Amino acid sequence: MEVPDDWPYADEPTVCAACGSDDDRYVTVESLGLVWGAAMDGGLAPTAVGDYSGTLRFRCCHDCWTEEGLAVLEDTQTLVDREARAEGGHPFALDDEQVAAAARLDAERVAVGDLRPLDYRSDPEREHVRSQDEAAEAVLDSWFGRE
Repeated sequence: MEVPDDWPYADEPTVCAACGSDDDRYVTVESLGLVWGAAMDGGLAPTAVGDYSGTLRFRCCHDCWTEEGLAVLEDTQTLVDREARAEGGHPFALDDEQVAAAARLDAERVAVGDLRPLDYRSDPEREHVRSQDEAAEAVLDSWFGRE
């Protein structure tokens, strides 16, 4: 599926999404969902995703991955702190370390890995996904101090 033209993402992840380096030693991360864009510099807000689901794909150089701590994003799929969710019952407590790492990424260096329309879901399912996106966006806005 073709990525909408007005989305800020790159066609392919060709340089480090954090520092812009084209170092030969790098990892590629393909596990972050579209909602993660809201945590990135210049990323798309969850409510702006519309009726799509999918993943983001980015490249990270060895230095940013190991020395700058972006390895915390390895195999990450949700921005929710699972421990806080289980203990506190708050559905959208963020994993601060992971959100801070994602905030170092420049959305213009991140690509959309997989994009699917939500049209295969029923109206109530789509509405549920959108309401979760709105809640996640509100928590991210609060986390970043955005009004």
